[in-house]
Parts: sequence; C-alpha cells; structure tokens
Amino acid sequence: MDIKGARQLFQELITKEDPGLLIRYWDGSTQRLGGDELEATVHIKRPDVIDEIVKEPSLGFGEAYMRGDIDIDGDLGAILSIAYRRDLFSRLSLGKKTRFCWLKFSGKHSISHCKRDVQRHYDKGNEFYRLWLDKEMNYSCAYFEREDQDLETAQKNKNLHILKKLRLKPGHRLLDIGCGWGALIRLAATKFGVEAVGLTLSREQKALGDKRILDEGLGDRCEIRLQDYREVPRREQGTYDRLVSVGMFEHVGREKYKVFFRRAYELLKENGLFLLHTISRLKPQDTDPWICTYIFPGGYIPSIGQVLEAAHDAGFRLVDIEDLRRHYALTLMAWLKRFEAAKGKISEMMGEEFIRMWRLYLVGSRVSFSEGGMYVSQFLFEKGDTGEIPLTRAWMHCDSTSP
Repeated sequence: MDIKGARQLFQELITKEDPGLLIRYWDGSTQRLGGDELEATVHIKRPDVIDEIVKEPSLGFGEAYMRGDIDIDGDLGAILSIAYRRDLFSRLSLGKKTRFCWLKFSGKHSISHCKRDVQRHYDKGNEFYRLWLDKEMNYSCAYFEREDQDLETAQKNKNLHILKKLRLKPGHRLLDIGCGWGALIRLAATKFGVEAVGLTLSREQKALGDKRILDEGLGDRCEIRLQDYREVPRREQGTYDRLVSVGMFEHVGREKYKVFFRRAYELLKENGLFLLHTISRLKPQDTDPWICTYIFPGGYIPSIGQVLEAAHDAGFRLVDIEDLRRHYALTLMAWLKRFEAAKGKISEMMGEEFIRMWRLYLVGSRVSFSEGGMYVSQFLFEKGDTGEIPLTRAWMHCDSTSP
C-alpha cells in the first residue's frame, strides 16, 4: 500500500474520540490522528506491513510488532484499544475461517494434542514465570479488595474465595483439574484440612509443585499428577467431595465440553460441589488467530451459555455465577509491570522477539478485559441438592475461613 492509501485508511479508522496517535511512515512522513493528547507514536517501517494487517488484522499486526516492523513509542494499549473498539481483530479471511472450522473437527483436543499444547505454553521454564508472577505462582485472575492491593495478597484472596465457595470441611477429598504449581491445593490442605489431588499436563509445574509440597510437609495430604482429566482412573469415580478447575477450561476445546462435564460429574460424589473459574464471553466467537498461533495453541474461550448448557446436560445444577472481569484487568496490569521490570533477564533467556510477543499478549489481554468483550466467570455447580447453600451470598465474603 502506498502512502496515500495508508493515510486514507487511518483517516477513516481513527476518530477524535480515539487516543491521540502520531503515525510515522517508512518514508519519514507523519500523520497526526485521534484526540488532542498524544498517547503513542506508531512507526510503520515497511509499506507491505499495512497490506498484511488489512488481510489478517490480528496476525498481521501481531507478527509485524514481534518482528519490529511496527514499533510503538508510548502506550501500546492505546493502539489496541482502538482495535477492540472497532472489533478489528475478530475479522478473519475466508481461508482462516475454513482452517479454524477444520480444527474444530480434527481431533485437536485429543489427550496427546492437549498435552503438547499445554506444555508448549507452560513449560517455558519455572524461572521465567517466577520473574513476573506472585511468589506462589498463581497464573490466573486474582481477587482485589481494593485497586492498590499487592498481587500476593490478591492471589491469596482469590484462592480463599474459591475455597470458601466450595464449603470445604476437614476430611473432604478435593480434585483440582489444572492445578498449576499447586498453590490452591496446598492452601486447601493447610487451611481447611482436606486431602487434595491436583492435575497438570506441565512437567515444569509438577516438578516445582512436588518440591513445594515436600518442603511444606504436605506429602500425606497433597498430590500432583501429570495427568489429563480423562485419564483419572475409573476406580476414583464418585470419590471426590469437591472439584475445582481454575484457568484450565480454556484449553478443553468446545467439542470436548460435554466430555469434560460428564467426567467431572462422574468423579464427584452425590451432593458434591464443583467450582469452575474460566475466561468467558457473552457470545460464542472464534479464537483470536494470533493468540492461537503464538500464545495458547488449541485455546478457545467459551461463552457463558456454552458452559451452562454443557454443565446442565451432564446433570449439574447451577448455584452461583460471579464475574471478575475488572479483577483480571488489575491482575494483568500487575503482571505487565513485573514483566517489564524483569525484561532484561527475560530477554537473555528468550530473546527480544519473545519480549515483544509476550508484551503484546499481556497488554492485549488487559485491554480486552478493560475495554473489550472478555469476562472471567466463576461458576458454582452442585451434583444433586446439597441442601446446605445459604439463600444469600454473605457466606462467600465473610472474613472467616470456615465454611
């Protein structure tokens, strides 16, 4: 695309209500657009970059930014907020739509595929995640009592909030599907006196999680398995009082929702509770192609309706839904701040292109929760009728850790 065409394109796309931008083209010329206050300068270094973005907005922009063919001075989030407001990144070419449709029915979420996909994201090394997550290495939305609360406290809040919802009692058996590094099951064992089993497909997560369990003397109450939820032995059917899954459902795949909930229902005792914490949407939508290619291969964000339908079909009854969208925006801001503070070390480990890729992932995710159509939903389901859930939500938010 030539300069004239590029100028016309951005003139039509960016209005005075958008963040103030200065676009610097490959020939040195500039274009001032958006609001009065300048928030970012966009350097477009090659003319074919714009053609790539027009053809595939998400992939084109993401790959150009990763390569350095587009550079941003100032707030990267200001650029992404325009894309989310215009819903630009949801556009897919016919070829891309065909490819994603094929993936739905290609066995993408078989056990072997899920293991490879999860390990590709989570087995980047525990040292990498240690540099920007909280000390317990919780890699999901935190729960903030106020906006300036520190991340460590907010992540512990989240785990306690989940465990209170599950109304745990000493002696209960808890299964955590997608346990990460094991922070939730260790807290459940120490604070609530339960026996906890965690499942992960990441070797790195299991190795560190096992070490922490041993260091804390919890080997008789906690166990982490390198195991898919479909691989839990049949002899364990109906042996768990409580089930929980935090930030794992995004990897299940929509064609496997019925399988997931049916297996959860089988593993849970009668009158048991199941809490599912997942990123969600209001309406079904294909996965962003850049995210699916570079960050979460095989990932799919469910709509709230898809979750409820699959859970209902498996036999679960809905008890409660809570949205944590604003909490995830705050979580991502905290992660991004820590990531940028550690980018020197991370660059030595992963390289500069990885820095740009991960930054785009964190900033884009923050904007998607603060301005886009992304949510975080906590669903509480019951198997049968427990008869013990109070009529109001006060019990979920009390200071006491007892159910």
